[in-house]
Amino acid sequence: MINDQDKERPGRSIHAEREELQQATKHFLRSMVRTGVSLAFLPVNSLPRKPQQHFQAAAREFTRGWASLVHGLADSLEEMVKDTYPSTTLGESPQTDGESD
Repeated sequence: MINDQDKERPGRSIHAEREELQQATKHFLRSMVRTGVSLAFLPVNSLPRKPQQHFQAAAREFTRGWASLVHGLADSLEEMVKDTYPSTTLGESPQTDGESD
């Protein structure tokens, strides 16, 4: 019965259906995340305006702190790799380093 319904819709490809499903899934997941964030911020949004602004500023600073921590960690890892493998630079293969034809 399901196959009969698919045959009745001419011109609809599997690729188009897959694309439509991906878009619907993205929309659904985005709305679920927004709902979760709204529920998480419900207590904050019930605060008076001034404490609410302080909380939001603290959250921004916390996020920036985490981002700079991760960035610093990545830079440290790159330095460790450079120290461990001094003959190669990142992004080049070892075979091309210093070789001339």
